Amino acid sequence: MKCIDAIEGTTKYIISEFHKIYIEERLDHTEYIRNIKAIIDGIDMFIQDNKEIISEAKMLKQVLYSFSKKLWLANLEKSYTGNVTSHDENDGSKNNGYYDYYFDFIYNHGDYPL
Repeated sequence: MKCIDAIEGTTKYIISEFHKIYIEERLDHTEYIRNIKAIIDGIDMFIQDNKEIISEAKMLKQVLYSFSKKLWLANLEKSYTGNVTSHDENDGSKNNGYYDYYFDFIYNHGDYPL
């Protein structure tokens, strides 16, 4: 097994476990996204300090970011469809663009303007 595979797999498990806590404890979206960023940035700092381990640091960071975002969006979609009745005309897919933007904004800025 390559080092990048071990780091990626371990980090995905960490993100998944944190995501379970986020759901169970009903943490704030902003709190979840900022903590995910801290996890990914911590892995990135480790890789930057140990460049001999892997050479694809940017790719790993993007893979972890995409993984955590997909987990969050999937939970949001599941939550949304669980709350929508069959008589509702709203389609949850209409909001996906907004929630993509929302996740990205908080990830990059740390907060969302009210």
